[in-house]
Amino acid sequence: MQDDYKKKKFKTRWTRQDFIVPGNPMGVKVPDASPGALEKSLRQLKQQAKDYGTMDRFQGLQEFTKSSAKNRVKMKNARYKQRLRDKITKEFWDAHVWLVPKDFTSKSYGPTLPE
Repeated sequence: MQDDYKKKKFKTRWTRQDFIVPGNPMGVKVPDASPGALEKSLRQLKQQAKDYGTMDRFQGLQEFTKSSAKNRVKMKNARYKQRLRDKITKEFWDAHVWLVPKDFTSKSYGPTLPE
């Protein structure tokens, strides 16, 4: 009885695996009824939502973007990609040593362009 005061109750430590629900990538389970477990499971749920991009999708729906603004951004990206392709192609052909290959009709001849 004298040594009972020395015995401390340690908090249970949960790993990430304790919160995973098999077969449900966007769900968490609460390991026990303690408030700490609930808080940690909520934290895991927020982290999963952030990893899967769920919050980004919903935040994108919060404000309206005009179609002309979307097209402007789309055209800006297209111009950037075209400039990049042109630059890579120009560098390739400027540094090219002109030799005539046997099979010039193959499509694999030329610079490797980004998507």
